[in-house]
Amino acid sequence: MEQAISISPSNQLNAHIASGCFTADGTEMKITMRRNAPQNIQDDSGTGSVFHDEKYEVDDDDDGVEPITLPESTHSFLFSEPICSLGFLFAAFIVLLSYASLLLALVNNVTHGTADNPLNVPYNVTFDVRISQYFAIVIALIMEEEIPTGLYLLRMIPKQSLHRKFPKIKFYRFFLAAIVRLLMGYLFLTNTFLVVVQAEEVLDIFYDVLALQFLQQLDDISFALAKIDVFGKHLKIASTRKYFRVEFNRVPFGLRKMTSLFLKGLYFLNLAGMLAGLIMVTTNQVTGRYHCDSITVAFGDDIWDDAMVVTDSGEVKSQVLLFSYFNGVYRRGKTTQDGRPVYIEQNKFDSGPFQSTIPAEIRYCASERAWVFSHRNIRKSAKSTGDSCQWLLKSHETTEFNLLQVPSDWIVWKGTLDPRGTFSTMCNRCNEETDCNYHGQCVEGSCACDGEEWFGVRCQHKKPCKRIVGREGAQWILGIVDENTIYRSYDLPLYVYDSGLNSTTAIRQNVTSEDMIALMFSGSRWFGTVQKGKKNETNEYWIEYSREFHSFWDRAYSELTRFVSDPTTKSSPIAVDFYEIGERGYQVIMILKTIFEIISASNRSNLFAHVFSRFHLSTVHLVSFFHYPTLKDLDISFAMIHTT
Repeated sequence: MEQAISISPSNQLNAHIASGCFTADGTEMKITMRRNAPQNIQDDSGTGSVFHDEKYEVDDDDDGVEPITLPESTHSFLFSEPICSLGFLFAAFIVLLSYASLLLALVNNVTHGTADNPLNVPYNVTFDVRISQYFAIVIALIMEEEIPTGLYLLRMIPKQSLHRKFPKIKFYRFFLAAIVRLLMGYLFLTNTFLVVVQAEEVLDIFYDVLALQFLQQLDDISFALAKIDVFGKHLKIASTRKYFRVEFNRVPFGLRKMTSLFLKGLYFLNLAGMLAGLIMVTTNQVTGRYHCDSITVAFGDDIWDDAMVVTDSGEVKSQVLLFSYFNGVYRRGKTTQDGRPVYIEQNKFDSGPFQSTIPAEIRYCASERAWVFSHRNIRKSAKSTGDSCQWLLKSHETTEFNLLQVPSDWIVWKGTLDPRGTFSTMCNRCNEETDCNYHGQCVEGSCACDGEEWFGVRCQHKKPCKRIVGREGAQWILGIVDENTIYRSYDLPLYVYDSGLNSTTAIRQNVTSEDMIALMFSGSRWFGTVQKGKKNETNEYWIEYSREFHSFWDRAYSELTRFVSDPTTKSSPIAVDFYEIGERGYQVIMILKTIFEIISASNRSNLFAHVFSRFHLSTVHLVSFFHYPTLKDLDISFAMIHTT
């Protein structure tokens, strides 16, 4: 049985106590309280009566519910203070300061991305950083209070209730202040997500989140300082008004429950959204999504005279290794190692995968704590095993996930450790026109070169001449597959001998009309090669041969080459010095090497030492690669100077 009881304000406390009473028959008695007269109590701001005639219900579900008051924040000045007052202007300044700082952080976080990685996410992170990222998302949502506060105020202080308590306060200003809180909260969460996914160190994550939280709490801090008279009398008065002490009547339990469920649901949605974004980033990192799919690798001119090579029969043989033989395009494989991609060597014709030739690999080796270049059939010694870290070059110790950011000074194995090795990489993916050297357009990450004037991964090579002529009159024509394709070796055009070769040279090199003579690039030098009896082979044969050709595995120098150029980075053999390979002997060159070593040991800096140093660099170093053959400078036959 429900009883309506009229209770004066002085008996309000007793009514609360009586709300738990029961009727004589044991049923719960629900008490409806009605104030008989308004209490015209003026607050110190003169906004009118605090208590008004209103009807509300009290039930036992109110136990433990916090009273509803205006938050002690400078955001409240936006509606509690006159627009032209110092309090309002101070609150507006704090809002602008917080927003400007958060927006600057946002701009800084998004301006360093690329088309393929717009959030500038690291290529991968360590396990401890990964765990900290997920912890930071949860911590940030717990720390974030502007969104729930703004929504709570809008739900728990409706327009009618605000007007009854403070008639002079405009509800639209109250509403806009709540919106300011909501937008600031989501700006904080957006920045938090970005700094978390971009972080590479554990402490960076938590420092950045705390810094963002400080920016969000400027309003609370400023209000507390104003309340203790740090900013002057006017702001102290504004922060101590009865606005912040008056309790609003609680809304019915059903509405409070809906509000509670709504806030919990919003927290869940925010958490789910941020975790979903972080999971997507994690998946992309683990699968190598942010790594470059194709890179161009260039080794230095380092030479290992006695590389240990495992043959198909399992026998280990010695072979001269010029590391530039392994220059060219490497593509990211489907597997990863230690959270990093494995790059696999591609063929030297069209940069596609080898079919029968075993490619080299570049990967990270955890035991060495370094990136390494290796080939499973090349060993440091006959006794060493073929494990994945049987490296031929390695970087200095690093935890870097991105190969492109590893310094280029690598350690090279040439029978002994040599710390002066060089290794450079470049991503073949373009992002803008400059990446194509202004010779083409960047289309979906690849350079589309302008017409037929330029070619290459970066449109870096000018259209090759169709015919080149040597000083002595020997003519070479461009190797053409079809009207759209040319034969290439290490991304540079291949030339085929046509006519005009000096008869003396032809006899000396045992060249006949049935032989295929080609001028091809080998990674750092141009080789003049002779394929005995292959001149009449079909296009299909040469396409297949070109796709599997490799200067090292085909022993291009020792079995095919008749003349060789100086090291060069030019796109054409024109104006490059060539040398004819004569008798492959050791005696003369070994004497020259001994002389140079004696001079170097004496550490003399005179002209004589300088001359021999130059000689060593230009001749002895080159010759050591070629098993010390006798070279003859081709001043006439193959110094390309004329094009047609």
